[in-house]
Amino acid sequence: MKKTNILTFLTLLLLATPVVAQQGAFSQASGDIEIDSAIQEENIFKRDTTYSEVHLNVLNLLVFGALDVGYERIINDHASAGVEIFSKVFNKNEGEDVDLSKIYTKDFSITGKFKYFLQEENTAWGYYAEAFGMFSNGDNEVKRKFPNSETGELEEKEVFIEYTDIAIGIGVGGKFVAKQGFLVDLSFGIGRNLFDKNSPDIVLLPTVNVGYRF
Repeated sequence: MKKTNILTFLTLLLLATPVVAQQGAFSQASGDIEIDSAIQEENIFKRDTTYSEVHLNVLNLLVFGALDVGYERIINDHASAGVEIFSKVFNKNEGEDVDLSKIYTKDFSITGKFKYFLQEENTAWGYYAEAFGMFSNGDNEVKRKFPNSETGELEEKEVFIEYTDIAIGIGVGGKFVAKQGFLVDLSFGIGRNLFDKNSPDIVLLPTVNVGYRF
């Protein structure tokens, strides 16, 4: 009788051991999944899941009194496209300490930009190269010859002449985006006007943008 009880106990023990082991393995696996999920949630930031940006060029606003705002759309981890609008809305060069015409001959411009980001591990931020096209108009100081009223001989004078032109160019920069979406974008571009003989030959695009990704 005692042998029968011992055999029964050993049989039940052997049957119960795999069940307990499976439960323990399931609990450990569940715990690992929960930990992995928590880690993934921790590493998913707003800058990596949103695709639109707005920004303001504080360099042009604070130093030159010009409004320069833009919108940018993230295409993928390595590329974005955007548009920027510039206007001398606060600075008409009258009574200003800084003559903006010496820095920007344009009064208004619309610039389209395409950026390619170089860093693999980031979502459209870090160091980048860019290409741009710009439509602009303004007044450019050019040299023209006019007859002298007394002698009749031609004399060269500098005059402001209105122009409208299209430029293309390239640039480099770096965009740094916080986890919450706030960003700083520093870049410098250089290009050339193509059509109007009265427009400046060279176009410069320095930017110090602050903005938000949403």
